[in-house]
Amino acid sequence: MRFIKDRRHRTIAIVLSIPILLIAQYYLFKFGIMRPMVKGVEVEIVDGDYIKDIDKFIIKLDETVTLSSGKYITIPSYSKKANIWFNILDESGTLKIEGNKLTGVKEGISSVAIMKNTRILKKADIKVVDPEVKTLKVDIDNDLKYVGDKATISSVIEVDYDKFKEREKVTYESMNEDVIKIKGNRIEAVGVGRANILVKAKGQEQVFKYNIKAKVDKIDIADVFEVKIGESKKLRPNVVTNPKGLKAPNIKFELVEPKLPIERAISLYADGTVTAIKEGSEKVRISCGNKSKIITVNVVKESITNNKIENLVSSYEIIDNKAVIYLEWDHLEGVHGYDVFVRNNSLQESGFKLYKSVKVNDEDINNHSKIKTTLEVNLVDGKVPNLSIYVIGNTDVGTTKPSNIVEIKPLQDNIQDLSVENLSYSIDYENNSARLTWDKINIENSSYSVYVKNNINNDGFILLQNGIQDNEFTMNLGDEDVNLDVYVVANQNDKYSKQSNIINIKK
Repeated sequence: MRFIKDRRHRTIAIVLSIPILLIAQYYLFKFGIMRPMVKGVEVEIVDGDYIKDIDKFIIKLDETVTLSSGKYITIPSYSKKANIWFNILDESGTLKIEGNKLTGVKEGISSVAIMKNTRILKKADIKVVDPEVKTLKVDIDNDLKYVGDKATISSVIEVDYDKFKEREKVTYESMNEDVIKIKGNRIEAVGVGRANILVKAKGQEQVFKYNIKAKVDKIDIADVFEVKIGESKKLRPNVVTNPKGLKAPNIKFELVEPKLPIERAISLYADGTVTAIKEGSEKVRISCGNKSKIITVNVVKESITNNKIENLVSSYEIIDNKAVIYLEWDHLEGVHGYDVFVRNNSLQESGFKLYKSVKVNDEDINNHSKIKTTLEVNLVDGKVPNLSIYVIGNTDVGTTKPSNIVEIKPLQDNIQDLSVENLSYSIDYENNSARLTWDKINIENSSYSVYVKNNINNDGFILLQNGIQDNEFTMNLGDEDVNLDVYVVANQNDKYSKQSNIINIKK
């Protein structure tokens, strides 16, 4: 280049060369031939769980955070993007880094740097901690006693790094989900039994113990209970739960009125057994769960509920295509009403059903202290149905024992198709006699014959008595030893039924 001597020409040459230099510099930075300058880098955490201390960051063990180099600038701005990356400055193994993702591997302090190529631009200390829960406070806002009870559970924890406490996880667990269920922070008692709720928060735990019972809807038992002197009976209340069918809580029995032991009419035991000591009455409280009921126990010389309705008899006739059944039985003093139970065997009914209730009025009792009533029953296939009937008496303290069962059977046309049933006997040793009884056969104008075989003499069966109109017979046994086989047949004119079962009488 030619040397320019004067100042004016030198100035012109410099001005002309500046754009050329700038263009050259641009391409030198653009293609990395010259290195740009980076300003304003800063180690920052932009995502994850951390605490910013004065001179360091604190992160949790096994937690991952995201690093940022801040809003730095490159000089000149048109230069190629600087090679900025993150690096761990020691080999302690405290931290692990992948790109800009930093993870606390073990407790301790390490350093992270922002690197430009191999040069450190900025560094920061990172402390890895495993926060320790110092205290755990738990609140359950409702007591759980009965199936269906609900509550809300909440907790507050304190850790040695306060800023982490809101992020520390607290878990709620039912140890028996058949009894208590937990969803979120809602608790519900769903079954009967024992269950624990376990609350845990890293090194701290609390256990809440529950014994869930069924809520009692009612205690079902008669208001008055009767027992006679010297007798023991057990109170058996029926406990109805809500929901129904749950196992009820234990039942508690206690005497209500304060008395001296010598004044008591009964002894009462923990299982509800009552032993009558003397005539009188006592109040007993029966408690179960959230319900209780007070009943009266009367002690009497003789309990009417031990008595049986005697001498139930029946007859019938057909009127207007219905069977009108006439019933009669002995009235029992102290009974204010009777219930008549019927089982219709012609309809294959398996059990007895209450058919009629009879109130006792003095004018309804005849001179022989008999109660009478009638039943009307529809015919079955034009015939009287096969019915079984019994009666019980109602008193202020319960029911009597049931009467004997009477049978109503349709008349049969052919006696030869029938057999005498249920032959039995009882021996009267004082009078040396045996009383035979059997079921009546349902044939008009029929009678019965008794056949006997003497096993001592090895005789065959012989006719002992015929023309018997009723379904019982008393036979003389004599003073000697007896070993007899006996059966009964029914007869109508010259036709005979099948024989009964054979009984053996020994004396």
